[in-house]
Amino acid sequence: MFSKRAGRICFGIVGALLDGDEVVDVLVQGRFGGEDGVAVATDRRVLFVNDREWKPDVQSLPYVHGLVVKGWQNDRTASLIFEFEGRTTTIEQIGDRELAQRVAALVRTRVA
Repeated sequence: MFSKRAGRICFGIVGALLDGDEVVDVLVQGRFGGEDGVAVATDRRVLFVNDREWKPDVQSLPYVHGLVVKGWQNDRTASLIFEFEGRTTTIEQIGDRELAQRVAALVRTRVA
């Protein structure tokens, strides 16, 4: 599962990628691109970052018409799948299912 070490790395990368006046609304920790990662919902976009050594994976999805978010959960973890312009971005093994639901609801509200 997601480690504190990985959290420091991912959050540091996210901090460097945010615009100066961009506001983080909610975030989840899990696995993105096969590595420990985060999905951060801001006032402008959803930002995905992992802690891949030497070259972390980073993806940014704006809140625009056509962005779809789907969610799955079991008794321990959740997954969020984002679809936009024929591409799929997934963050899985999210330990806090309630936060995953909040991210999905926020994205759906912003896209509507």
